[in-house]
This record gives sequence, structure tokens and C-alpha cells, in this order.
Amino acid sequence: MNELRESIRSLGIAEPETAVAVHAVTGADPALLPADGRLPQRFDDLGAWLRAEFLDPGSPHFETHAGRAAALLGEEPDEDADAVLALAVLRPRTLYDMRAGTRLSEDALAAVLPRLEAAGLLTPAPNPLAPDDPFWTFTDRLARFHYAVVRPQLPRWRRGYITDKLWTINRARFDRYVARPEFLDLAREHVLADTGAASVTRITVPDPRYRQLRTLELAAWDDKGAPIALGTARWRFKMVERQLKRLRYVKRLLGDPDVRLYCVASRFEPGITGDPDPALRVVDAARVLADPAPEPEADAGAETPPDRD
Repeated sequence: MNELRESIRSLGIAEPETAVAVHAVTGADPALLPADGRLPQRFDDLGAWLRAEFLDPGSPHFETHAGRAAALLGEEPDEDADAVLALAVLRPRTLYDMRAGTRLSEDALAAVLPRLEAAGLLTPAPNPLAPDDPFWTFTDRLARFHYAVVRPQLPRWRRGYITDKLWTINRARFDRYVARPEFLDLAREHVLADTGAASVTRITVPDPRYRQLRTLELAAWDDKGAPIALGTARWRFKMVERQLKRLRYVKRLLGDPDVRLYCVASRFEPGITGDPDPALRVVDAARVLADPAPEPEADAGAETPPDRD
């Protein structure tokens, strides 16, 4: 039930954000972890470690991530596959998004998406509001790292002259497109275990008033297709009160169902932590990596109601 949490904890990194960020690249794959076991213990040390292990052209794993997609596909990605991967790394995509973002035809996508799924690069994640139109989501960590951080400027990375500058330029892409998806998966796993839902995924909700789609990254559904929890998550930034207001606004767009609400982040404004709503769960990064709280034991002194005849 909590496989991702246990895998992240197995790295032995005490700081939650650093543990999530390292795991977003390596998973728990021994082949990608340093033989001496030395991993960054602070987020500020992450950049130097990534440069030494993955980003310098002579580093142990530069060519591993550069050739990851080809290794999984059994051949170099063709132009269509490359375009789909470059788009999907930015966020999960529906088929409509894929057509609009890649300019590929429906037939071309019908040919390439199953190949990428079979290779373990993408997976069709559930879309509860449109079950026949899943969110195509990047699943391979190392390929995701490459497409997010290195691929846009691969020739410059290979030359190795300005690695530090390239990391500075692409640091935000690492946070947003590599570490953040790992944190969202961890938050979804937490909500899944906490609610007993059948699935937890993202949703996009039409907002007719403003003619927009509102996205929630945490949406839990039971096995009958009914929502039981909605939530929002923020990676490495303080969650502000307007995000909770937005969450409640999207809840109203869905018909105001009776669901739990989750706010998951590293830090929160007092307006969130002090909110009196009994349906609200405020969860920090340390808690999603912690052991679940034990169920309270029944009071041994409590009177047991008599059995009915």
C-alpha cells in the first residue's frame, strides 16, 4: 500500500524534500546509487551531487540517462516518440493535449502511445471525469530526468564546458518536472491509504464561468465512481490560503460533494493550519513519509452494549 514511501525511506535521507528529490532520479535502484552510499542529506547539496553523478559528461550515469529511452524501446526514439515524451514530461496529457501539443494525428498517436506504454515510459493514468480519455503520464524516472533537465540542451551538456551554468538554468525544471511529480505520487499514495479509495489521480474540472479548466492533483474515488476526497499539493513552497479557497471552489464546481479535503505541502499559512473545517486534513512532507498513526485502541473500561436477540 505504501511502496513509494518505503522506497524513499530506504535511502536513509532524513530531510523529506531531499529524500523525495533523490528518489525522483534514482528510485531505489542500486545501479544508480553510489557504491559508497553517500547521498546528499540537505537540499542545498543536491545540485553538486547531481552534477557529479548524472550531469557532468564524464559522470557515472550521464550516458545511462541519455540512452534510457532508447534502451527501453530497443531503438532510438523516432521523431513522433520524441515529441510525445518531450510534451508528457511537462505534465500528464490527455489525447486532445497530445494532438494539440505535438501536431500529430490521432492515427500517429494511436501507433506511438502503445509503444511507449509497453516500454514503461508512459502509462495511461485514470481520468475519473472522462474515463475513456486517460492522462498519459511519464513513469520512468531516469528518462523523465533526461527529458526534463538535459534533453533541451543535450549538445551543450555533452561538451561539459558550462555544466554549472546549465544546472542553474535548468534547476527550476528539475524541481517542477522531476521532483514535484514524485512528491505528487507520494501525496496520492498517502491519500489512498488514508481514505481506502479505489484510486487517487488528478482531475481537470470545467469552469463555465471563467471558461477554464481547473486542475486538482489529488482526487480520490471509490469503486463505484464517486469522489471521496479532493486535495491540493505544493512542492517546496508554502501553501497559501488562496489555494485552500481554490480547492473549495473546485469542490463546488463538482456539485459540492461530501468529501475530505487535503492540503499537502512543506509549510502552510496559519489560515490553513487554523481552519476549523473537520473535513480538512493538513499534511506536511514529513508526515507523508512517516509511519501511519496507529488506530486508537478501544477503551477497555467502556461498557459493551448487550447483544440483540
